[in-house]
Amino acid sequence: MDAGVSESSARRALCHPDGKKSCGACCGMYNHRKSDESALMARLVERTRAFRRDASVEDEASLRAFRVRWEDPPEVKLLGELASCPFLGLLDGLDPTGRVGCLVHPLQNQGVDGRDCGVYDRFICEDYLCAAHAVLKRQEVDLVLAAVPDSYLYGLVITNPRLIRTFFDLAATERGAYPTVRELARDEAIAAARGFFELVRDWPYRDTDGIFGAVVPGEGLETSRRPHPAGEQEVKPVDTLLLGLGTRKLSVEELEDARGRVYQAVLSFAAALG
Repeated sequence: MDAGVSESSARRALCHPDGKKSCGACCGMYNHRKSDESALMARLVERTRAFRRDASVEDEASLRAFRVRWEDPPEVKLLGELASCPFLGLLDGLDPTGRVGCLVHPLQNQGVDGRDCGVYDRFICEDYLCAAHAVLKRQEVDLVLAAVPDSYLYGLVITNPRLIRTFFDLAATERGAYPTVRELARDEAIAAARGFFELVRDWPYRDTDGIFGAVVPGEGLETSRRPHPAGEQEVKPVDTLLLGLGTRKLSVEELEDARGRVYQAVLSFAAALG
């Protein structure tokens, strides 16, 4: 693990980090053509309510029937062949601002494990770690945990290491030094980082399939790199952030505005670090 972070501690930090938010990306949380926050969280509320009413982790038949009813068909998914588990739901009652996670995980069911009825069996679920665990540095993870308040935004940010790293690197370039742990812990720095990460939630220039950032979903499991939003215009360093935000191709005026928004966020973060 990078920066001396063990696999077990990284798993705790990234999957279920603090009892307030969690990540459901590997379960297919964002793999839907209607992935805006209101629609996505409404689906999770409805699914969780139905699970509590119709299924029991101790009744395998009820779990398999629930999967048949609630598993998304390929045509509603951005990546049609990428599995989206119907047992992803809300863990804090029906609170859409709380944690998301596995409704059939043994930690949620007094040790009873229903994951073999899901799209992945218990062994895959237990062993899988996304790339962010290996790529992100400890201080980058800690800033995201401090700055991002809810599960919807957290999953989008933590699974986009290049966006996080580029934000750090551009701020370091502006101030002439990489931030220290003490600087990153400043309230002003956390607030400035939150302002940038909030762009991920409702970026006005995001493409219709931009939920995956710089990756463009294609047929089946195929993906490609997103076309540069600047088109034939001169490329600038902040454009990597535009790609990470899933930005569509922009006009000259739109590109100037988009660059200005992200560059101002970088400047605010650099200044807040002191």
